[in-house]
Amino acid sequence: MAGLGQKLRNLWGRRAGAAQHGMRLLTDNLAPTQRDQLKLVNYFDVVGGETGTRYRIHLGNLMNVEQLDASGKRIRMLCFIPRGHLPVGDTMLAQKVALELFETDALQTANERQEWHDSFGERLPRGFRYS
Repeated sequence: MAGLGQKLRNLWGRRAGAAQHGMRLLTDNLAPTQRDQLKLVNYFDVVGGETGTRYRIHLGNLMNVEQLDASGKRIRMLCFIPRGHLPVGDTMLAQKVALELFETDALQTANERQEWHDSFGERLPRGFRYS
């Protein structure tokens, strides 16, 4: 019978595998330009399928979607995620697909914020990247 340590290692291994699979699924479904953006700056841009509005999806799964104006300046931060505890890559792929195919529905369910804060409530400088 496995001890607690072994059970925790097994759980961590499954979660790490799911996270890797989620990121692979995301990158497999990005255009080459979006893949390059994600690799270089930890975000990628998406064009809304109904309005043509540009959005930027940052690496993460909470308050990680920016709506941009025509000059690329952030208008607001959005948060909409699928139900369940999904790996980040799966969440980002769902956000991409939602904006491309169901933009109006995604925006109706999204929470929004004018300022972008990290999970500790600190205001992040513009251009800040998690590494």
